[in-house]
Amino acid sequence: MSDQPPYPPYPPNQPPGWGQQPPPPPGPGNYSATDAIGYGWRAFTTYAGPLLGVTLIAILVPGIIQVIGTVLGGGQVFEFRAEAGSGFDFEFSGIGLLFPLLASLASLVISAAVIRLALDIVDGNQVSFGAMFSRINFGQVLIASILLSVAFTIGFVLCILPGIAVLFLTFLTNYFIVGKGQDAITAIKSSVSLVASNFGALVLFALVSFGCMLLGLLACCVGIVVAVPVVSVATAYTFRVLQGEPVRPMAQQ
Repeated sequence: MSDQPPYPPYPPNQPPGWGQQPPPPPGPGNYSATDAIGYGWRAFTTYAGPLLGVTLIAILVPGIIQVIGTVLGGGQVFEFRAEAGSGFDFEFSGIGLLFPLLASLASLVISAAVIRLALDIVDGNQVSFGAMFSRINFGQVLIASILLSVAFTIGFVLCILPGIAVLFLTFLTNYFIVGKGQDAITAIKSSVSLVASNFGALVLFALVSFGCMLLGLLACCVGIVVAVPVVSVATAYTFRVLQGEPVRPMAQQ
């Protein structure tokens, strides 16, 4: 008898949580946007607790910070007043500037944590609230956000379409920072390269994801707390599969 096993050996550095004989991962050649969304839905039904929890945090925390800032500072950064015979009066509100910045920072941190959680699900790692705020270089996430905000603003001002192109080509930037440990500039370049190499498939994925989000909003806005985690995990699945990397098998529910 042959000493060879009847199936291929496990891949090196196999992450915890895998089954005994995982099927070979789908590769870029057979990637499907609908398969990605289907995977995201199955992951949601399996890990509904942590995914719903982090989604609610991502929605509520920045909103609460904004409300506090509005109550304390009137929601204005600059205030102009004009009175007859006295000319113009200008006043700067530090509170009006501070709280929107805090809300944006909180949104950035939580968005990176959502990506960490989605990647842990796809990679077969332990899924927990504590783990999703670990193994993230938040400094690089912040730098990437600033660079992309500037690029998007310039592109939008020029002719709108360049701004949309920036958003589309760089939408995997934070996945490269969180999932590969890349610095901001390298991650931006990696995102542009991967998206450009799989342009057609990712345009379809973007359209399907937009449809999911739209349906979530139309469902009295309640459905968005389901659509967001489904699309987040689907994006993590897309990120891994298009690079030919393994993903956790997700059984049909």
